[in-house]
Amino acid sequence: MAEAAMAHQSGADSEREAFIRRAVETANSNALRLALYQLTGDPELAAMRPYRKEIRGGAMLQNVVRDEDLPSLREKAVQYLLAQEDPVVAPPAPDDAEKRRLIKIFNAQTVSENYMRFGIEELAYEDFPRDAKWTARPAPEVLAKQKVLIIGGGISGIAAAIQLKRLGLPHVVIERQADIGGTWHINNYPEARVDTSSFLYQFKFEKNYPWPEFFAARDESKRYLNHIANKYGILDAFRFNTEVTSAKWDEDRALWMVTLRTQDGGEETIEANFIISGSGLFATPNLPDIPGIEGFQGRMFHTAQWDHSYDYSGKRIALIGTGSSGTQLMPALAKAASQLTVYQRTPNWIMQLDGYRAAVPEETQWLFEHLPFYWNWYSYSSFDTALQLQNSQTYDHEWRKTNKGVNAINAGVQVALTDYIRTKLASRPDLIEKCTPPYPPLARRLVVDNGFYDALLQPNVELVTEGIEAITPNGIKSKDGGDREFDLIVLGAGFKVTDFLWPIDYVGRDGLTLPEAWKKDGARSYVGAAMPGFPNLLMFYGPNGQPRSGGFYSWAEIWSRYAATVIIKTIEGGKRVAEVTQEAFDDYNAKQDAAMKEVLWEVEGAGGYYNNRFGRCGANVPFLTEDYHAMVTEPDMDHFELR
Repeated sequence: MAEAAMAHQSGADSEREAFIRRAVETANSNALRLALYQLTGDPELAAMRPYRKEIRGGAMLQNVVRDEDLPSLREKAVQYLLAQEDPVVAPPAPDDAEKRRLIKIFNAQTVSENYMRFGIEELAYEDFPRDAKWTARPAPEVLAKQKVLIIGGGISGIAAAIQLKRLGLPHVVIERQADIGGTWHINNYPEARVDTSSFLYQFKFEKNYPWPEFFAARDESKRYLNHIANKYGILDAFRFNTEVTSAKWDEDRALWMVTLRTQDGGEETIEANFIISGSGLFATPNLPDIPGIEGFQGRMFHTAQWDHSYDYSGKRIALIGTGSSGTQLMPALAKAASQLTVYQRTPNWIMQLDGYRAAVPEETQWLFEHLPFYWNWYSYSSFDTALQLQNSQTYDHEWRKTNKGVNAINAGVQVALTDYIRTKLASRPDLIEKCTPPYPPLARRLVVDNGFYDALLQPNVELVTEGIEAITPNGIKSKDGGDREFDLIVLGAGFKVTDFLWPIDYVGRDGLTLPEAWKKDGARSYVGAAMPGFPNLLMFYGPNGQPRSGGFYSWAEIWSRYAATVIIKTIEGGKRVAEVTQEAFDDYNAKQDAAMKEVLWEVEGAGGYYNNRFGRCGANVPFLTEDYHAMVTEPDMDHFELR
């Protein structure tokens, strides 16, 4: 009996070791190294020098442990894990000095102070690494007199609501849809999923969420946001199926008078001391301006307004638009349609992304749960990798004296992506020309290949690039004379990105309207968050507010802290109004315009949503990601007038 028990235990131990070895074998090597070093202090681990491996066609670089060091690293990890017992007790989190030392070891190279500060937050050892805090919390009767209106129940609105709840600031969230989620509520078309690692695209105050896939499908993103909203108890502050139609500033009372339209069409007016706009860039579907679009007699809907009651199997389908949504959706349409015609105005650079549809293995999740700090460094690695996108975006003027393009890195990315097109479409030289963009990579957003090129080769798929002349009652007439009939037209035409804060009619101080404020060259702001003439209005993802890299959930946390801190400073100062000064606004925009000349977004031929109708890039922040982070880590209250 004892021998049988011993044999059973031996078998279990062997199975456990085999499982651990599989987990370690597939681990992110540099994240594994740092977590293990943090736990053991083994100097051999610190001495291992990682190198930067090219991924995404060279657009990004990832720190990985060199092949000669991998066997030693993995064996050390296996032996450490074999010696641990459940439940695993994590050691105390390191202090800031230790975090800085560890980040230097992770990168094996010098990083800027701004990078370091951003990285420390991304490591997310604290429960709430981006918490806004009172210097001296006001009395309850003082707080009760405040009311903050949050517009939008997506990622931004959720982050803001959690921040304000923690501060005890009364608030209400107005959401025109029937549920939370924002873009992940309305975008439920087939194959919808994120194109950024789930371990970057997540809140840093929520630790180790069990993502089932490395790149979350739409339904999982929606479940995640529901999980967050329920866990942090914010839903009581939400009003759904309600739309803000106008907001007018009352200077005498220092209040916003806000008009709401309810689901039954009724109107009501509420007052708010502060407004936080989290309406986002990708909230209002864009309907293309094509003659005859209203007269089509078949079915037609936008990717963000998908009609799931309609069975498109065996139908003749037209897809207008090949941006991120259209490209992602297209293979599903091609698989089901009797005939699919794709109308492409401008080709996109499309990259292969390893693991795009892959499940997170059981072994990987086990490591997150059983190796303290591995989740932190794994997530940090995604952050560090994403920041490398910036290397392809900035002009190298010395290099350009003898070369065409942006810089050597961007040129290498272009070669890699062009080779990918040629490889995928080798049997169709005509498609290679149509699918090769005339502008450098990253002048528009890179698109992930979800099977787009493979689907183009199907016999039932046609790519039309000549442009659309008109939509007829039965189909589409293209400028090459083609007149095709369709049962369904899918509009993959994106969103009204450059119409910031639309369709709310904002009227600021002295009757200033947004069209008047932005009439010169489109929407502008101060650090993407505030505008003179519009007191107590704080924006997430405002004009020129899209950072060059980083995870959007992190930015929502950062902007939440920024907005909440402005409110805190106003209340603690005994004031009622905070308004960015014209001088600060003008100075910031002058610096922004100068920085914009050094990046590639306004390059001719790119188009896309980055640039507004004036030809100016009105969506993106031109400063380095870590430098912009430094600008919005804490508001410079010298740039605000408090009254």
